[in-house]
Amino acid sequence: MAFDNTYSGPPQGSASGNREQLLDLTTVLAPRQAPVYGMLPKQGATADLVEWTVDGLRDATATNAVVEGADVGETGGDSFVGQFGNLARLGNRLQHFRDTFNVSKKQELMDSVTPVRLQEAEEKAASQVLRDIEKSICSDNPAVTGAPTGGGASGNDPVGGQFRGLGAWINNSPAADSVQAVPTPFKTPVKNILGETTGDDDLELTEARFNSMLTSIFEETGEQGDHVLVAGTEVRNKIIDGFTRVQPANNATVYNQGDGTEVNYNVEIFQGPYGIVKIISANPKCLPDQKRAYLLDPSLLGYAEAMSMGSTMLEDQGGGPRGYIDTMGTLICKGPNGLGKITDFKD
Repeated sequence: MAFDNTYSGPPQGSASGNREQLLDLTTVLAPRQAPVYGMLPKQGATADLVEWTVDGLRDATATNAVVEGADVGETGGDSFVGQFGNLARLGNRLQHFRDTFNVSKKQELMDSVTPVRLQEAEEKAASQVLRDIEKSICSDNPAVTGAPTGGGASGNDPVGGQFRGLGAWINNSPAADSVQAVPTPFKTPVKNILGETTGDDDLELTEARFNSMLTSIFEETGEQGDHVLVAGTEVRNKIIDGFTRVQPANNATVYNQGDGTEVNYNVEIFQGPYGIVKIISANPKCLPDQKRAYLLDPSLLGYAEAMSMGSTMLEDQGGGPRGYIDTMGTLICKGPNGLGKITDFKD
């Protein structure tokens, strides 16, 4: 008896539309093509609007002293306090990334200097999708809700949903887009950002200014820890050439993806006043410009995937094998107040 199965095809047969996951390829390419995406912990997503909650601690007090023998609620005792009055909900939109590939039957049979075959086309499409994810993460994009109309010059074209990028999250004056604005207690302090205050473009990027940004983050979070500076070429050259407390790139750093896979980086180390800063070169093709850098704490970030990157083969209708690579996910930012950004400085 004939039946459809998972092993007939591709390019033809019941398996032609089956999806192939490309997790290993993504892990290998991440340090080179998408360093920010590669370091982010991964988790699942099951809704178009991915939401999470953030909270903070109250100000410490030096007068927390209970009178001996006083019960809770009495004079001299402490009263009942709701502990989650500052709990806030943040969210981001899913973005669907896709790139297609096809190779003619004749080209599949030909020898050429550059292999132009199905597997190479598939891998190239996957690399390009990965770079698109990285560029979206590093962008200043606002969150956009997908809609059947509202796009294009006419305003009548369909609109694809997109997530809010790091440049919009790390912002001292965050505005609402298709998700709510960051509440004031969690927005990025102005001292965490170098380049957006009037006159910053006339100031050089010095070690003292960089330390002031680290100090501001420490004053905000109260925690010493390791940060990662993902830097454009101009920022990285300024730091490596001009800062005194930088160790050469012989340090290996491993970021766990949350699913057992690991991504390895070689980094330079800056000995900051409140912990070390690992310096990683950003993909220059994925930044707004080369004066951009993000000072990140990976524990305050994440990437939620509704659909991991995979390849789907379509039916060969005579012209040759074809298919597409796609994935769907969004950036999670749990604490913009604990992150920093460099956008401009004097050359």
